[in-house]
Amino acid sequence: MWAGVRNSGGTNDDSMNLGGVEPEVNEDAEEYFIPDLESLAQLREKYCIQCLEILGEYVEVLGPVLHEKGVDVCLALLQRSYKHKGSSTAVTLLPDVMKLICALAAHRKFAALFVDRSGMQKLLSIPRVDETFFGLSSCLFTIGSLQVIFVFVKSLILRVVVSAYVSCCISNYT
Repeated sequence: MWAGVRNSGGTNDDSMNLGGVEPEVNEDAEEYFIPDLESLAQLREKYCIQCLEILGEYVEVLGPVLHEKGVDVCLALLQRSYKHKGSSTAVTLLPDVMKLICALAAHRKFAALFVDRSGMQKLLSIPRVDETFFGLSSCLFTIGSLQVIFVFVKSLILRVVVSAYVSCCISNYT
């Protein structure tokens, strides 16, 4: 339909492009960066966490996650991130780890195991930096919105407060 249309110069656009077309040389293509093995391993870990975060919302994923000790893995990732507070890797993984915990904590069984294994204490001990505020509030909201789990968290808090009070009284008495 458009092949017969000519431009103002009187030539057909297709006939001009059929001649020797020179490929464009991209000078940037010659300069590329190959990361070292440690950087590749860190990227792989980050992308695995992000993939699990997306899949964690589905009920079908909960069984395999619990079978493969997903709660312990999340706790280990949290612990590692606040052990190495100065590490840039820990800070870059921490928001993704918290998103993963938030996605999985929507399932009551995961949330109960997470709270039972001191996950709340680990969550509350992460460094408070700009990158962690959203993830921390999301995790706390998700766990707090499950009424059964929140009752369990309140009983844990009560036990911690009572044990701290008793140990304080004993130390003041002696």
